[in-house]
Amino acid sequence: GWKNIKAVVSTQSTGYFQHYYITNNLRMDSTQVDGAVEALMKHCRAQESSSLTSTDAHVYVQVVFKHVPKKAKHPIKLTLKHAIYSKEPSVCLITKDPQRYYKDLLKTSNISIARIIGIGKMKKKYKELEAKRILCDSHDVFLVDDRILPIVPRWLGSYFYRKGKAPVKVNLKKKDLKLEIEGASRSYMVANLGKGNNLSIPCGRVSFDNELLSENLQSALGELCANVKPGWKNIKAVYLKTENSVALPVYTAFDNRAFKISE
Repeated sequence: GWKNIKAVVSTQSTGYFQHYYITNNLRMDSTQVDGAVEALMKHCRAQESSSLTSTDAHVYVQVVFKHVPKKAKHPIKLTLKHAIYSKEPSVCLITKDPQRYYKDLLKTSNISIARIIGIGKMKKKYKELEAKRILCDSHDVFLVDDRILPIVPRWLGSYFYRKGKAPVKVNLKKKDLKLEIEGASRSYMVANLGKGNNLSIPCGRVSFDNELLSENLQSALGELCANVKPGWKNIKAVYLKTENSVALPVYTAFDNRAFKISE
Protein backbone atom coordinates (compact mmCIF):
# COMPACT_ATOMS: atom_id res chain seq x y z
CA GLY A 1 0.00 0.00 0.00
CA TRP A 2 1.00 3.64 0.60
CA LYS A 3 3.77 2.59 3.01
CA ASN A 4 5.75 1.28 0.02
CA ILE A 5 5.21 4.36 -2.23
CA LYS A 6 8.27 6.61 -2.43
CA ALA A 7 7.03 9.30 -4.84
CA VAL A 8 4.36 10.25 -7.34
CA VAL A 9 5.46 12.22 -10.40
CA SER A 10 3.03 14.29 -12.45
CA THR A 11 3.12 13.61 -16.19
CA GLN A 12 1.01 16.66 -17.08
CA SER A 13 3.63 19.36 -16.57
CA THR A 14 6.57 17.61 -18.25
CA GLY A 15 5.14 14.77 -20.31
CA TYR A 16 7.69 12.50 -18.66
CA PHE A 17 7.14 9.50 -16.40
CA GLN A 18 9.90 8.85 -13.93
CA HIS A 19 11.74 5.53 -14.07
CA TYR A 20 13.57 4.71 -10.87
CA TYR A 21 16.80 2.79 -11.29
CA ILE A 22 18.18 1.37 -8.08
CA THR A 23 21.18 -0.92 -8.46
CA ASN A 24 23.78 -2.42 -6.21
CA ASN A 25 26.57 -0.37 -7.83
CA LEU A 26 24.61 2.85 -7.25
CA ARG A 27 25.12 4.35 -10.68
CA MET A 28 22.78 6.55 -12.66
CA ASP A 29 21.70 5.48 -16.13
CA SER A 30 22.81 8.02 -18.80
CA THR A 31 19.64 7.49 -20.85
CA GLN A 32 17.68 8.41 -17.73
CA VAL A 33 19.57 11.70 -17.52
CA ASP A 34 19.01 12.44 -21.22
CA GLY A 35 15.29 11.76 -20.86
CA ALA A 36 14.94 14.01 -17.82
CA VAL A 37 16.86 16.86 -19.50
CA GLU A 38 14.79 16.58 -22.68
CA ALA A 39 11.50 16.60 -20.77
CA LEU A 40 12.34 19.52 -18.48
CA MET A 41 13.83 21.62 -21.29
CA LYS A 42 10.82 21.01 -23.53
CA HIS A 43 8.55 22.18 -20.74
CA CYS A 44 10.68 25.25 -19.85
CA ARG A 45 11.21 26.35 -23.45
CA ALA A 46 7.50 26.05 -24.17
CA GLN A 47 6.82 28.34 -21.21
CA GLU A 48 9.44 30.85 -22.37
CA SER A 49 8.06 30.93 -25.92
CA SER A 50 4.64 31.94 -24.56
CA SER A 51 6.13 34.60 -22.30
CA LEU A 52 6.73 38.22 -23.31
CA THR A 53 10.23 38.13 -21.81
CA SER A 54 12.98 35.53 -21.99
CA THR A 55 14.72 34.79 -18.70
CA ASP A 56 17.06 31.99 -19.86
CA ALA A 57 16.81 30.45 -16.40
CA HIS A 58 19.62 28.60 -14.67
CA VAL A 59 19.37 24.80 -14.63
CA TYR A 60 20.40 23.00 -11.44
CA VAL A 61 21.12 19.44 -10.44
CA GLN A 62 19.78 18.96 -6.93
CA VAL A 63 21.35 16.24 -4.79
CA VAL A 64 19.76 14.79 -1.67
CA PHE A 65 22.11 12.93 0.66
CA LYS A 66 21.11 10.03 2.90
CA HIS A 67 23.23 11.51 5.68
CA VAL A 68 24.56 15.06 6.02
CA PRO A 69 28.12 14.98 4.62
CA LYS A 70 31.06 15.86 6.79
CA LYS A 71 31.67 19.60 6.77
CA ALA A 72 34.59 20.46 4.52
CA LYS A 73 37.40 22.67 5.80
CA HIS A 74 37.43 24.56 2.49
CA PRO A 75 34.97 24.78 -0.42
CA ILE A 76 35.13 21.81 -2.79
CA LYS A 77 35.98 22.42 -6.43
CA LEU A 78 33.80 20.72 -9.07
CA THR A 79 35.08 21.05 -12.63
CA LEU A 80 32.28 20.63 -15.16
CA LYS A 81 32.73 19.50 -18.75
CA HIS A 82 31.35 22.76 -20.13
CA ALA A 83 31.05 26.34 -18.85
CA ILE A 84 27.73 27.19 -17.20
CA TYR A 85 27.47 30.65 -18.77
CA SER A 86 25.49 31.61 -21.87
CA LYS A 87 28.21 34.07 -22.94
CA GLU A 88 31.93 34.53 -22.38
CA PRO A 89 32.18 35.01 -18.60
CA SER A 90 33.80 38.02 -17.01
CA VAL A 91 36.61 36.68 -14.81
CA CYS A 92 38.29 38.32 -11.83
CA LEU A 93 41.50 36.81 -10.40
CA ILE A 94 42.63 37.45 -6.81
CA THR A 95 46.37 36.87 -6.40
CA LYS A 96 49.20 37.08 -3.93
CA ASP A 97 51.17 40.30 -3.91
CA PRO A 98 52.73 41.80 -5.91
CA GLN A 99 49.77 42.23 -8.23
CA ARG A 100 51.93 43.51 -11.12
CA TYR A 101 53.90 40.24 -11.27
CA TYR A 102 50.75 38.22 -12.01
CA LYS A 103 49.44 40.73 -14.51
CA ASP A 104 52.68 40.36 -16.45
CA LEU A 105 52.62 36.57 -16.03
CA LEU A 106 49.14 36.24 -17.56
CA LYS A 107 50.00 38.67 -20.34
CA THR A 108 53.10 36.61 -21.20
CA SER A 109 50.94 33.45 -21.21
CA ASN A 110 48.43 35.16 -23.56
CA ILE A 111 45.62 34.86 -21.02
CA SER A 112 42.92 37.51 -21.04
CA ILE A 113 41.20 38.23 -17.72
CA ALA A 114 38.85 41.14 -16.99
CA ARG A 115 40.43 42.08 -13.66
CA ILE A 116 43.39 41.04 -11.51
CA ILE A 117 43.46 42.12 -7.87
CA GLY A 118 46.29 41.57 -5.41
CA ILE A 119 45.27 40.54 -1.91
CA GLY A 120 46.74 43.76 -0.48
CA LYS A 121 44.68 45.95 -2.80
CA MET A 122 41.55 43.92 -2.10
CA LYS A 123 41.92 44.48 1.65
CA LYS A 124 42.26 48.24 1.17
CA LYS A 125 39.92 49.03 -1.72
CA TYR A 126 37.14 46.52 -1.00
CA LYS A 127 36.84 46.84 2.76
CA GLU A 128 33.33 48.30 2.78
CA LEU A 129 30.30 46.07 2.18
CA GLU A 130 29.00 48.18 -0.71
CA ALA A 131 32.36 47.98 -2.50
CA LYS A 132 32.31 44.19 -2.13
CA ARG A 133 28.79 44.01 -3.55
CA ILE A 134 29.76 46.12 -6.56
CA LEU A 135 32.80 43.91 -7.16
CA CYS A 136 30.72 40.72 -6.88
CA ASP A 137 28.07 41.98 -9.30
CA SER A 138 30.72 43.12 -11.80
CA HIS A 139 32.00 39.63 -12.68
CA ASP A 140 30.65 36.14 -13.34
CA VAL A 141 33.62 34.13 -12.04
CA PHE A 142 36.12 34.76 -9.26
CA LEU A 143 39.39 32.85 -9.24
CA VAL A 144 41.84 32.87 -6.34
CA ASP A 145 45.46 31.82 -5.99
CA ASP A 146 45.28 28.57 -3.98
CA ARG A 147 48.06 29.81 -1.69
CA ILE A 148 45.82 32.54 -0.26
CA LEU A 149 42.51 30.62 -0.45
CA PRO A 150 42.28 30.10 3.35
CA ILE A 151 42.28 33.86 4.08
CA VAL A 152 40.12 35.08 1.18
CA PRO A 153 36.61 34.09 2.41
CA ARG A 154 36.71 36.37 5.46
CA TRP A 155 37.71 39.31 3.27
CA LEU A 156 35.04 38.69 0.65
CA GLY A 157 32.20 38.26 3.11
CA SER A 158 28.97 36.26 2.82
CA TYR A 159 27.51 38.21 -0.14
CA PHE A 160 29.71 36.34 -2.65
CA TYR A 161 28.57 32.98 -1.32
CA ARG A 162 24.89 33.91 -1.29
CA LYS A 163 25.23 34.90 -4.95
CA GLY A 164 26.83 31.54 -5.79
CA LYS A 165 30.20 33.13 -6.57
CA ALA A 166 32.52 31.41 -4.14
CA PRO A 167 36.07 31.94 -5.51
CA VAL A 168 37.51 29.01 -7.46
CA LYS A 169 41.06 28.05 -6.55
CA VAL A 170 43.79 28.02 -9.21
CA ASN A 171 47.42 26.96 -9.12
CA LEU A 172 49.36 29.85 -10.66
CA LYS A 173 52.54 27.75 -10.66
CA LYS A 174 51.15 25.33 -13.23
CA LYS A 175 53.24 24.95 -16.39
CA ASP A 176 50.16 25.16 -18.63
CA LEU A 177 48.62 28.17 -16.93
CA LYS A 178 46.10 28.78 -19.70
CA LEU A 179 44.64 25.29 -19.30
CA GLU A 180 44.48 25.78 -15.52
CA ILE A 181 42.59 29.08 -15.87
CA GLU A 182 40.19 27.65 -18.48
CA GLY A 183 39.42 24.64 -16.27
CA ALA A 184 38.81 26.83 -13.24
CA SER A 185 36.51 29.12 -15.24
CA ARG A 186 34.11 26.24 -15.85
CA SER A 187 34.25 25.06 -12.24
CA TYR A 188 31.90 25.57 -9.33
CA MET A 189 32.87 25.75 -5.67
CA VAL A 190 30.61 23.97 -3.18
CA ALA A 191 30.84 26.18 -0.12
CA ASN A 192 27.90 24.94 1.98
CA LEU A 193 28.72 21.25 2.27
CA GLY A 194 27.84 19.79 5.65
CA LYS A 195 25.09 22.33 6.44
CA GLY A 196 22.22 20.08 5.36
CA ASN A 197 21.34 17.05 3.27
CA ASN A 198 20.42 19.04 0.12
CA LEU A 199 22.81 20.57 -2.39
CA SER A 200 22.12 22.42 -5.65
CA ILE A 201 24.78 22.68 -8.37
CA PRO A 202 24.30 24.89 -11.47
CA CYS A 203 24.89 23.00 -14.71
CA GLY A 204 23.83 25.50 -17.38
CA ARG A 205 20.89 27.45 -18.72
CA VAL A 206 17.64 26.67 -20.50
CA SER A 207 19.11 27.96 -23.79
CA PHE A 208 21.88 25.32 -23.74
CA ASP A 209 21.81 22.20 -25.91
CA ASN A 210 20.31 19.18 -24.16
CA GLU A 211 23.50 17.17 -24.71
CA LEU A 212 25.62 19.85 -23.04
CA LEU A 213 23.29 19.98 -20.02
CA SER A 214 23.33 16.17 -19.71
CA GLU A 215 27.13 16.09 -19.83
CA ASN A 216 27.41 18.86 -17.24
CA LEU A 217 24.94 17.15 -14.94
CA GLN A 218 26.83 13.87 -15.09
CA SER A 219 30.25 15.49 -14.72
CA ALA A 220 29.00 17.50 -11.71
CA LEU A 221 27.80 14.32 -10.00
CA GLY A 222 30.99 12.47 -10.90
CA GLU A 223 33.13 15.23 -9.41
CA LEU A 224 30.93 15.45 -6.32
CA CYS A 225 31.12 11.71 -5.64
CA ALA A 226 34.88 11.68 -6.21
CA ASN A 227 35.41 14.50 -3.69
CA VAL A 228 32.75 13.80 -1.06
CA LYS A 229 33.08 10.41 0.60
CA PRO A 230 31.55 7.83 0.47
CA GLY A 231 30.38 8.95 -2.96
CA TRP A 232 27.29 7.37 -4.52
CA LYS A 233 26.61 5.31 -1.40
CA ASN A 234 25.43 8.46 0.37
CA ILE A 235 23.23 9.81 -2.45
CA LYS A 236 19.55 9.29 -1.81
CA ALA A 237 18.09 11.15 -4.81
CA VAL A 238 18.98 13.39 -7.75
CA TYR A 239 16.63 15.97 -9.28
CA LEU A 240 16.80 18.38 -12.20
CA LYS A 241 15.19 21.82 -11.95
CA THR A 242 15.32 25.51 -12.80
CA GLU A 243 14.73 28.40 -10.38
CA ASN A 244 10.97 28.28 -10.95
CA SER A 245 10.21 24.76 -12.18
CA VAL A 246 9.23 21.65 -10.30
CA ALA A 247 12.09 19.32 -9.35
CA LEU A 248 12.09 16.45 -11.83
CA PRO A 249 13.39 13.17 -10.33
CA VAL A 250 16.31 11.60 -12.17
CA TYR A 251 17.57 9.00 -9.69
CA THR A 252 16.43 7.54 -6.39
CA ALA A 253 18.18 4.94 -4.23
CA PHE A 254 16.20 2.45 -2.18
CA ASP A 255 18.64 0.68 0.11
CA ASN A 256 20.37 -2.13 -1.84
CA ARG A 257 17.26 -3.59 -3.42
CA ALA A 258 16.98 -3.37 -7.18
CA PHE A 259 13.64 -2.71 -8.80
CA LYS A 260 12.22 -0.48 -11.46
CA ILE A 261 8.94 1.40 -11.86
CA SER A 262 8.29 1.92 -15.52
CA GLU A 263 5.61 3.36 -17.71
